[in-house]
Amino acid sequence: MNQIRQFLCLLVLITGIDLRADNNTNAKPIVILISIDGCRWDYVSKFAPPVLSTFAAHGVRAESMLSCFPTKTFPNHYSIATGLRPENHGMISNDMYDPALDAVFSLRNGAARESRWWDGEPIWVTASKQGLRTACMFWPGSEAEIKGIRPDIWLPYDGRITNSERVQTVLSWLSHAESDRPQIVTLYFDIIDTIGHNFGPSTPEVGQALTEVDQALGELQTGVQTLGLESWVNYIIISDHGMTPISTQRRITLDDYIDPATVQIDFRNELIGLRPVDGDYEQLYAKFAGDHPHFKAYRREDIPEDLHFSNHLRIPPVVLVPELGWVINTQVSFSYQDKRGWGNGGAHGYDPKELDMGAIFIAAGPAIKKGAVIKPFENIHIYDMLCTLLDLQPAPNDGDHRLSGQVLRP
Repeated sequence: MNQIRQFLCLLVLITGIDLRADNNTNAKPIVILISIDGCRWDYVSKFAPPVLSTFAAHGVRAESMLSCFPTKTFPNHYSIATGLRPENHGMISNDMYDPALDAVFSLRNGAARESRWWDGEPIWVTASKQGLRTACMFWPGSEAEIKGIRPDIWLPYDGRITNSERVQTVLSWLSHAESDRPQIVTLYFDIIDTIGHNFGPSTPEVGQALTEVDQALGELQTGVQTLGLESWVNYIIISDHGMTPISTQRRITLDDYIDPATVQIDFRNELIGLRPVDGDYEQLYAKFAGDHPHFKAYRREDIPEDLHFSNHLRIPPVVLVPELGWVINTQVSFSYQDKRGWGNGGAHGYDPKELDMGAIFIAAGPAIKKGAVIKPFENIHIYDMLCTLLDLQPAPNDGDHRLSGQVLRP
């Protein structure tokens, strides 16, 4: 941080020009969209991290935020970025199969960088098309060229980069002269999600991880102040989903109903998507039809309307949705998990209406109202609010203007 301060001071001494935004009354607003992956709606009140608590007290916070179904990382980050539900932007899970492409999307196979998987228009594309500079310090979709456009600055995801290093990278981008400075920046932290999976929600380990993220946000806020940008930077802090406890005592074994060799499993655990190898999905569905104590089986077209999870060919023809805290998988997969000690901890992916799936929303900055608490809302409305904040014309999306009036100052 001192290096940034020293550089700016040296620049003023040598050139007589001060590029800090607080000396330029015509400086443009800046939005930093920050994701704390897996940060459940109640973590801030439970663990009281000082920086996040101050943002929440002095800005606008939601009682909770409703994620899209399934409450998974990639579907919800991309819904936040586009304002579209997963069935409309196509990112229906972290893992999926597209029968038209005859291709598999996985977080492990590099498909995230392929344009063909990403429909809709994320905020960095909307901003770029309308003349704003953009930068992404990790965000699902930001590694791919979408509608022929990538962020002006972007980095491939690398989990080894520390929280502090991520913040310092963002600050280096913001230290550019105004003509080169991005106006929309994304920043992503994944440690809360990782620790929540390993130890379960609301554990001391999660509290420690949140402290680490909070310290990084403190570095960011201090760096913004050092750069003289505090009068222009607006922070939008969200999470993609919550977290609930799981146990080896709450399992549904697929082998009890079918031979796993007779199906293609598109995704599994908190819900499972099945495609019959022989193509007879009615016969497959019949094996699960009826009432079961801890899961429900659906044909794709019969998935409850409020889940908005029927209208895309990537959604498998048969989907099994477990009760909160239950997981469904094959015996082989459960054995693999047990050998690695993965049977207990935390999970997400369930119905967004479940309280444990609730996410956080906190906004603070010069364009944000002060000290307001708003009712729960769906995350699809964030995109439209970002467009209002940056004076952009939004692309067609599933959200509306409701957040602008609740969050932004007149």
